Amino acid sequence: MLFDMKRREANPHSGKHPSGPAPAGNKRRILYHHRTQAEDAQGIHIYAMVQAFRELGHEVEIVALVQREGESGKEAPNKKWKRCADLAPAWLYELMSLSYNLVGYHRLAQAIQRQRPDLIYERYALNTFCGVWASRRFGIPLVLEVNAPLRHEQEKLGKLMFKRLARFSERWICSKSAHTLVVSSVLRDMLHEQGVPTEQMVVMPNGIAAEKFHPNVSGAAVRVRYGLEDKTVIGFVGWFRKWHGLEMLLEIMHESRWHEQNVRLLLVGEGPAEADLKQYAQANGLQASVIFTGPIARAEVPAHLAAMDIAVQPKAPEYACPMKIFEYLGMGKCIVAPDQPNIREILCDRDNGYLFQPENKESLRTALSELLRDSAKRKRVEARAAQSVFEKGFLWQENAKRTLELIFTNECRAIMPTNLHAQTKKV
Repeated sequence: MLFDMKRREANPHSGKHPSGPAPAGNKRRILYHHRTQAEDAQGIHIYAMVQAFRELGHEVEIVALVQREGESGKEAPNKKWKRCADLAPAWLYELMSLSYNLVGYHRLAQAIQRQRPDLIYERYALNTFCGVWASRRFGIPLVLEVNAPLRHEQEKLGKLMFKRLARFSERWICSKSAHTLVVSSVLRDMLHEQGVPTEQMVVMPNGIAAEKFHPNVSGAAVRVRYGLEDKTVIGFVGWFRKWHGLEMLLEIMHESRWHEQNVRLLLVGEGPAEADLKQYAQANGLQASVIFTGPIARAEVPAHLAAMDIAVQPKAPEYACPMKIFEYLGMGKCIVAPDQPNIREILCDRDNGYLFQPENKESLRTALSELLRDSAKRKRVEARAAQSVFEKGFLWQENAKRTLELIFTNECRAIMPTNLHAQTKKV
């Protein structure tokens, strides 16, 4: 089932959501369950969906091992799980993740008794099946959100010890929800190859909060701060991973001598590749042309995006749905990203973005050169970027609304697992 939102007539520059609060009588109680540390993009996604459900007028209670206080990322007092997870070897971490199911089920049962929820919404984590347990024990539909093929990722990194168990666990968990939401068709197909029924899965891309990411945000102060007032700015926001394409941007900047043409590169964030990137910039005389901002507060991201003329996604996993691309779209940026199936589900080449051959430096250079030469072309792409957010429903509220529509309709009740009880049992 592919994502196919109806075109919205909302003004894409207004910063307002097209959806409103739930009508009286349609208010739902939702348990949001996750086993993540709620950091980085994970935390942003979790709290964006929680906020979207609440803005639609529904009650949401979070059940998690590591509680964090909203998008600020401030941890709740108990940090023991995070410390253990960071220090544990792979085999011990897997045992810990399995043991969490006892803790998670207990907490879910307590929350169910306290809140009597209509829905459990869970962010998938490898070997975490307590959400399915609770769903089936108490007759409450479970919607499972899958953002990555975690078994595949961990095995590829050599961090998976109990491979057969992980393979079975992922297939079983993703097959036993009322619906499994996946962020791309590529991810859906990967899970289907593992044995998850296609009809079980719904492709639902990520989104943005339109009141935070919109073209009317000003980047003037950021441009002044970094001396970019009269410059053409190519930018990136995110985590600096080694061999993830940022090195190509610096090489192109140096080889094309764009620094002599009033072009600047704005790199916002930090990560393990930062030291090597800075070393390259220094060795090639790019210190004044490549700006490293370091880590910034989440609230400062829109203004930094607004300071960019061209926003680049240098690389992306083949199954991912990069949140930064949606933020670039919302800001009305001219986006350059790799031409691969999952990205083409978001961007249309030379319409709301420019696509280049993945991991091909010359193809990336060609795309950037064309946009640097033609500001009118950039403006057309920028306008289409902002419009496409509303045309395609790339909004957290739309995702929340559609999730509830999947469950609370007669059609969707008919395809829920047959052993889910029609009414919630008394706990």
